[in-house]
Amino acid sequence: MSVDENKQNKKGGIGGYLFGGIFLLAGLAVMFFVAVVPIGKYIESGSWSRVPATVLSSKLNSHRSDGSTTYSVSGSYRYRYGGVDYSSSQISQYSGSDNFGDYWQQLYGRIDTARRNNRTVSAWVNPDAPHEAYLDRTFRWGAVIFGFTFGGVFALVGAGVMFLMRRGSKEEALVSETGSYSSREKSGHWFMVGFGAIFILLPSPAYLDIWKEVSRGDYMILVVLLFPLVGAGIAWAGWKMRRNYQFFGPTPLQMDPEPGQAGGQVGGTIQLGKAMSRECSLDVWLSCIRGRESGSGKDRKTVEDVLWQTEQRAYCVPRQSGTEIQFCFDAPAEQPATRGSGRNYIRWRVELEGTVEGRKLSRSWDVPVIAGSGASRVQLPESHVMADRRERELEAVESASEQIHVEQTGQGLYLESRAGRNLGMKLGMLLFGGIFAGVGTGLFIAAASEGVMLYFMGSIFGLIGYAIVFSTVYTLARGLQVWIRGSDVKVVRRWLGIAIYRREGRLLRAEQVVLKSGMSSTSNGRKTEYMTLQAEVDGKTLRLAEGIKGREVGEALREAVLRALRLV
Repeated sequence: MSVDENKQNKKGGIGGYLFGGIFLLAGLAVMFFVAVVPIGKYIESGSWSRVPATVLSSKLNSHRSDGSTTYSVSGSYRYRYGGVDYSSSQISQYSGSDNFGDYWQQLYGRIDTARRNNRTVSAWVNPDAPHEAYLDRTFRWGAVIFGFTFGGVFALVGAGVMFLMRRGSKEEALVSETGSYSSREKSGHWFMVGFGAIFILLPSPAYLDIWKEVSRGDYMILVVLLFPLVGAGIAWAGWKMRRNYQFFGPTPLQMDPEPGQAGGQVGGTIQLGKAMSRECSLDVWLSCIRGRESGSGKDRKTVEDVLWQTEQRAYCVPRQSGTEIQFCFDAPAEQPATRGSGRNYIRWRVELEGTVEGRKLSRSWDVPVIAGSGASRVQLPESHVMADRRERELEAVESASEQIHVEQTGQGLYLESRAGRNLGMKLGMLLFGGIFAGVGTGLFIAAASEGVMLYFMGSIFGLIGYAIVFSTVYTLARGLQVWIRGSDVKVVRRWLGIAIYRREGRLLRAEQVVLKSGMSSTSNGRKTEYMTLQAEVDGKTLRLAEGIKGREVGEALREAVLRALRLV
């Protein structure tokens, strides 16, 4: 790591602690002043003396801010205690303004009615300091709950940020001392539980008004109950993640070489606290990921793209304390090394996935990788490597035959890329394009009354949206038929079963058959490439198969075509 990156990390750490500290202190302050102080005042004033008081003035104040109105009551009154006259402007033990229920409106109505009718009201007077008094000492559950929950949410967020920063520092120290990397799932379950708690607590002041509002016929208040239901679901999911984490244990990872080498090997061992056989059903993935952060504040978001990815079957070695999982990957030199930790970064990630005793195991580690040619001392047995390779080749061949109809006839090889394949991906594209097209159409219609600028914006959204929709509809309904007889290739393109064009050519060399990568998608950290198998013939490009899901599947199909042509 460079000196500049170290400085950047230190600044980020200080900024993280500062940010978390501000939230924590703000949350504790809200809890103290909005909830704890009123509770203390209520308990303390319970022993005060109650005397008649005359209201001199009263006013209901309203404060408009951020689309909501809050209220408070101001005024003055006089009272006699111990033969001495006093005056005060402290109406309630609650200060500030709020809109929890109709407390302030009711208080104002009571004391203003007394003022207008020249009636006295009761005042609570501190016998040890008679100048201190209140006209109202109602205990407000809504305000107290709001203080604890709203302040608690802020404090929880601040404490969580500071915990993350402290955990990061401890992880760096652990790696420095022991060479072990902790998985990214080490504490993720607690954040799920905390996030669920926030969902439950945040609208809690409204819970007190549910029965009152429902009795008035306002059933929309019941929507508030969705928050605790969603929050409980999130917290329960986090608790299940916690139990799953405890079942497998910490799973520390040690790298060899340390750091990994792009241009050499990335290898190491993972300690699993469960006894497993060598023939386990676990896979290890290695990914090179580029991350980009955009926006700021609440609009900040991070998008990760998988630049390169590979996998292998885990090699499990039984140990006295459980199982040692070994892995070793050849990392291509053209992939970038680990760098950056801010708005733009490159990370290498090791992931372990599979099922053990009916439980899903999913762990991941971000590991450092530099440019180099170093090899790992972790060398997997040749028998394991070959068995893994054969298994993947067999899976690729089976997947290829499922995706592309391949038929060996007496005259040669027949390939058919049927219409309607990869339906999930294409329906997603239709939805995405439809949203853009709908927004563009809406803006274009609104431009007639709102202004010329909306014509420009509507045209951009519409062009993008309709282009995606029409191209997706076209690819969804198109099919491709290919006949290979000897070295002759005949191609027929169809759309909705209707032949659009026909092409022919001769294949004489293996180099003419090329596998091209088209679009790709990433889901749950897994990158899927959609490949096209094509042939270069007399300056023309003949498609042999298209929409092949997965590079290994495309390579298996290419081998099958070359064998049919007797070019391998």
